Amino acid sequence: MKRTINRLPFQDYGIAILLILALLPGGCAPTSPAMIRTLSKATITLTPSQAPVPATPTVTFTSTLSPPTETATVTPTSEPAECRKPPDDYELVNIDGYWFNARTVAMLEYAQLLYGGEIDLTGSAITQGSFHDNGAASFGTHLGGGAVDLSVMRAGTWIVLHDDIPVLLRALRLAGFAAWLREIDEVFPGSGIHIHAIAIGDRDLSEAARAQLDGEAGYFRGFSGLPPVNNKPTPDRYGGPVLCQWMRDAGYEDLRPVPSTLTP
Repeated sequence: MKRTINRLPFQDYGIAILLILALLPGGCAPTSPAMIRTLSKATITLTPSQAPVPATPTVTFTSTLSPPTETATVTPTSEPAECRKPPDDYELVNIDGYWFNARTVAMLEYAQLLYGGEIDLTGSAITQGSFHDNGAASFGTHLGGGAVDLSVMRAGTWIVLHDDIPVLLRALRLAGFAAWLREIDEVFPGSGIHIHAIAIGDRDLSEAARAQLDGEAGYFRGFSGLPPVNNKPTPDRYGGPVLCQWMRDAGYEDLRPVPSTLTP
């Protein structure tokens, strides 16, 4: 395809240019430069006002409290006030030849504080520690961590401190142990009186120790932790389990059956 360009005669160029210049406003005259405004910062001087300060209004409070009722509403707490989560410290500690993890020792120290008696839970009262194999005598509960046996006798004597036992068991349970008194001959013929305790939530527990917490004859089911006799677990003679929130967080609950309220 060819493109054709038509050109005007030379004399017509001049006429066309003159017409264009006449029609343009201002022609090709240079434009005036744009005006630039410079803003300067003003200095403001504040003069204190002499206007009077309005008087403070008087506010009257009207009590909206209801009169007290004769019957108080009691909101039960979710856990005993003494509950305290033990530290997650599993460093091995040796006390007079008995091995424990530091978590168990901290729990014993706290139980001692709650108990406040003469039985030394982190000293002379220890008769068996953790990580210990004494054969079938303890059913394997001491093979791992978190297990301890404690004497309930006055140090250096054969005197059993009977009055201290309920207080001590309560202190151990508040500190986080499943704890029971083992009477003479109760574990096996010839076994001595002592307290057996398992640290709840200990990561190093043996399988046998775990079963003493929530197994068929376990602490959280309201039993003694001993093997069932004639297929019947032995009831816990010292009440039900202490349940703290940190135990719930670890997956433990009160597993005792709820009494039926139905009437025939």
